[in-house]
Amino acid sequence: MSQFFVGGAAFILALVLYSLGRRPSRPFLRSTDVSGVAALNRAQVELVQAAVAEAEAASSSAELEWHSPRSTRESLALQQRLRKAMNGGPDERLEAVTLAGRWGNQSMLPLLRRGLRDSDSRVMEAAAAALADQRGATRVRPSAPVSPPRNASKTS
Repeated sequence: MSQFFVGGAAFILALVLYSLGRRPSRPFLRSTDVSGVAALNRAQVELVQAAVAEAEAASSSAELEWHSPRSTRESLALQQRLRKAMNGGPDERLEAVTLAGRWGNQSMLPLLRRGLRDSDSRVMEAAAAALADQRGATRVRPSAPVSPPRNASKTS
């Protein structure tokens, strides 16, 4: 019977200690008004969205101006201009990689591979996207199959 009382006393003691250890729940930062913070966040999001819209409008107008070179002279001038731009600042390198990707000529593959190792992440992403468009069969297939020689049966 004494074991029953000792166990009951231990249970009651544990219950009392547990209830004393719990603190009443109260709100965390009761005095903070978050409406000002939310308004600031909305204003910043609107600014970012406006900047993205302006950048898309600028890139779409640049896409309208782009045309592939029509002669050898134009293609050589474009290659030289793009290589010179790759030695410039990050915006110039980004434009060079973007134009090289739009052109899609095999002579621009070294420039695009150089763009993959660039220090600017935007240039790296643009080069990777341009190279992804270039992947695939690049060899020109012969137009007619080559026929065997007339005396093929005598050769062996």
